[in-house]
Amino acid sequence: MKKKTRTGYEQSGPTPMREMFADVYAAKQWGTQWRLFRLLRQWPEVVGAEVARLTAPAFFRRETLWIFVQDSAWMHHLQYVKTDLIARINRHLEGEPVTDLRWQLSPPPQPQPEHRSPDPRAIDPEREQSFCQMTEAIANRESREALQRLWRLFAAHDE
Repeated sequence: MKKKTRTGYEQSGPTPMREMFADVYAAKQWGTQWRLFRLLRQWPEVVGAEVARLTAPAFFRRETLWIFVQDSAWMHHLQYVKTDLIARINRHLEGEPVTDLRWQLSPPPQPQPEHRSPDPRAIDPEREQSFCQMTEAIANRESREALQRLWRLFAAHDE
């Protein structure tokens, strides 16, 4: 008869939730994302209103912070104030300091898909009459008519 091997869970018992959360937090690199989120919220205070209007922190790669910049002229200008920006950023960051900044042009805005309503369908007169009869008990005429208009709108697009 073959002996069953036991998994780590069966050998050591249940793992406390506090240990599991810490492992998941580290594995998913949520600390880095949280750090970027906090920096993004403080960005105007960190770099000044004018620079913040044209830039945004993009992501961390090791000790380097990549920054989205609106155009190449600003990339060139920011290169001259890089040392000052690094000092300002590190004053606001918790954890390991940033040692370098890199620039990347901001991605163009994504086009929004056009939302088109499906063509309305003919409403079955019997269904409409049935609904109108149900709503006759509503005393307020404006409310009743508004409900009937809403029903017609949905019924015309019902599949």
